[in-house]
Amino acid sequence: MACLIPDEQYETQFFGFSPSSFLDGVKGLILDRLSEATEQLEGHLAQIPEEIISKEEVSRGIGLLRQQTDSNYTKTMQKLEAHILGNVMKIPSHVLLPSDVEQQSQVSAPDITLLHAEMEKLRIQLKNEKLMQAKLKDELQDIEQVLEEQQKMKTEVFNEGWIAQLEEAKEKLLFVQGNDEETLAVAAAIQKKAAELQISGSTPNAVQILTNDVLK
Repeated sequence: MACLIPDEQYETQFFGFSPSSFLDGVKGLILDRLSEATEQLEGHLAQIPEEIISKEEVSRGIGLLRQQTDSNYTKTMQKLEAHILGNVMKIPSHVLLPSDVEQQSQVSAPDITLLHAEMEKLRIQLKNEKLMQAKLKDELQDIEQVLEEQQKMKTEVFNEGWIAQLEEAKEKLLFVQGNDEETLAVAAAIQKKAAELQISGSTPNAVQILTNDVLK
């Protein structure tokens, strides 16, 4: 059977199984049926009274039947195997499977050169992509490091104590800004009144009085 396996490779691709394995299954099935029939016959003969046929005769007759059956079985299976493997399940040499049809056309030298060029182009492209991936990986690591440092800075700076100090400073600035606005308004009023008094010829004591009133 080992010498038949290479010859059955194409048949196996076509049928999906090797012809030899198919025949092995068929021969095994027929052999089982012959064995069952012989055993049934032996069982029926054993029920015949020994006055008619003895057990020794039955055993001897079954043995001769097995020998004749085995001889006929071997000859028949040899003919069946030769017919199946040589004619029924043999793929003719001129028949090609669909997957092998493209191999009929011969590849020219320019086609081979073009194919090599395409392969070289793909190799260069693959190399460049690997380099680009390595570069992007390094940049991604740098970005992750920067983000970690920023997060660390936020954690250290924007803590609860710092936020409380910031709110306190904000309130102080608002308070100072409010006082500055009131002070400027009072100063403007004083200057205005002082100018009016100077124009009317009033004494400076009046400016002091006005200044005290405005400040109050």
